[in-house]
Amino acid sequence: MEKVVVITGASSGIGLATARLFLRTGFKVYGISKGEYSDENFVNYSADVNDAKRMEEILNEIFDKEGRIDIFCNNAGFGISGELVNTDPKVIQALMSTNLTAYAVNISLVGRIMKKQGFGNIINTSSLASVFPLPYQSCYSASKAGVDALARTARTELRPYKVYVSLVVPGDVKTGFTDARVKAKNDDKKIDKSIEKIERYERKGMSPEVIAKKIVKLACKKKPKVRVCVGSLKLLIFLQKMLPIRVLDYLIKVLYC
Repeated sequence: MEKVVVITGASSGIGLATARLFLRTGFKVYGISKGEYSDENFVNYSADVNDAKRMEEILNEIFDKEGRIDIFCNNAGFGISGELVNTDPKVIQALMSTNLTAYAVNISLVGRIMKKQGFGNIINTSSLASVFPLPYQSCYSASKAGVDALARTARTELRPYKVYVSLVVPGDVKTGFTDARVKAKNDDKKIDKSIEKIERYERKGMSPEVIAKKIVKLACKKKPKVRVCVGSLKLLIFLQKMLPIRVLDYLIKVLYC
């Protein structure tokens, strides 16, 4: 019997690369994307992940049709760059809703299904920013740090039912995410230069296919790890454990400002 995977943000970037790799690996794939997207190889629902009622309808529809949901990938999201004080409060609320609240709601909804069926893997796309809060990306960094805490606590709650919640933590990835980032107006040209530096790192980053391989590999594990880092993050996480916060913040400032 084919295993069933559901992926949010499946129309581009990491989500699309992951959907395609799951297909090649032999999974039945369903995507959920805010915009219209069609693919002859998998069904894609057009829906906003912030619409909890619609998300519940989609997940129940898939479960009723397939009789199972083996893997759920929380992947949809967007970014903001610029000074926090110059960022539109409505944009801040929208980012937190999409990047964090929707992740929690989705885990709750699909977790009910997986708890009932007695198995399942929930994989959340996190970020380097969850480990090293990036200047001028404060809201994005906070949302991803929240996803890390959410996944770890949900894993503890769901593990007795053989439902595993995990995190994939990428470094810089080359996708359309960079150009789609919402930008606040900045008062200082130095801030613009800092943001340009961050974007250069991203454009020279890993391909989304590299992240997709880690996600699919994690999904195929019977007892997946809570966190898998992609890229050079192992060294950074080691430094995070060893160095005082003031030293870490200084290093981040040197790298990005």
